Amino acid sequence: MAYFDNNATTRPCEGALVSYSKALSGDWRNPSAPSSAAARVRAKLDLAREQLATCLGVSPDTVSFTSGATESNNAVFSYISRHASSDSRVLLSPVEHPSVREAARRYFPGRVDELAVGGSEIVDPSILAPALDATEVALVSVMAANNETGVIQPWEQIAEICRVHGVPFHCDATQWLGKLPSGEFDACDYLSASAHKFGGVKGVGILKAPAEVSFIVGGEQEVGRRAGTENFPGVAAMLAALEEAYSFGKAPILEQARNAFEESLRASIPGVEVLGENLSRLWNVSALLMPRFENLRWVGKLEKMGHEVSTGSACATGQDGPSHVSVAMGFSSEQARRVVRVSGSRETTPAEWSSLADAFRLAYAELQADSSSYEVVSI
Repeated sequence: MAYFDNNATTRPCEGALVSYSKALSGDWRNPSAPSSAAARVRAKLDLAREQLATCLGVSPDTVSFTSGATESNNAVFSYISRHASSDSRVLLSPVEHPSVREAARRYFPGRVDELAVGGSEIVDPSILAPALDATEVALVSVMAANNETGVIQPWEQIAEICRVHGVPFHCDATQWLGKLPSGEFDACDYLSASAHKFGGVKGVGILKAPAEVSFIVGGEQEVGRRAGTENFPGVAAMLAALEEAYSFGKAPILEQARNAFEESLRASIPGVEVLGENLSRLWNVSALLMPRFENLRWVGKLEKMGHEVSTGSACATGQDGPSHVSVAMGFSSEQARRVVRVSGSRETTPAEWSSLADAFRLAYAELQADSSSYEVVSI
């Protein structure tokens, strides 16, 4: 099976598996225990924190380890809500991940405003300053890159505008890390990410936040910021995965393979549209508006042909109605049900992209044939 759903989760990379296995077998002790063996695990955990902070370009004392971006995102909005005035509001892009959107609504009920993006899906930084001047804003949250389309937001410009206005800025960088260069994230007051999106294991992630932020009470782990026994094996695997991702220097070649796939698809399936094709995008993503047939039918056909793709965000699977990202881009419900997401990885070969294009062509022919047969039977 050729796997093209890497924005949902990635296969753990070899370095992550080795580090994880080694830590599980040799560094399994509780890092907060008083023994000398446990202290050695604590020292390795602290070193991993420093190394991850260096990868992100931030201070180690701002990095906490969490169970993933969903926890990190919830922690940010929970903390901000406890320290904000009762009438302050939060500003989001309308294409944020559900773990940001729903956390904002829970902790700021009736006080969430969306920044307009129009058909481009990109927040215009010029509209942010007037919005910050017009009302009391407790937090601005704009993702680095969208999980459904791969479109990149101008998060660095937005972070600077927030800094000038003295408003905290949160960036969900889950899809950015491991794909595009890091090192400028110190501009973000809050940053969240999940290890399993870039070759790590599930159940571990990052929250970059001011050192005084505390969000899970209980023990004194993470310098009193997040109680609970630290997941050192997960952290070790996450560090190995991030280092492996950033030692891999072939993104331009991989982007060329993705682009060739899109060109081949456009040439063989009339009317297919590539969402965000004229915008800055992650090199691994193609979000396709197909000319006919619902996306679940495409997913089923392609899987039978040995290619695993998606309809969009895995966290939105099972929801009623169209994707909020599709709505923000101005699509009708009918159009939104024709969107198929393809997301490769750094291991995806040009031959696999080419094979996927062939599978799309065959799937289109089969879907047309199925539709014709159904129409004849119905008559």
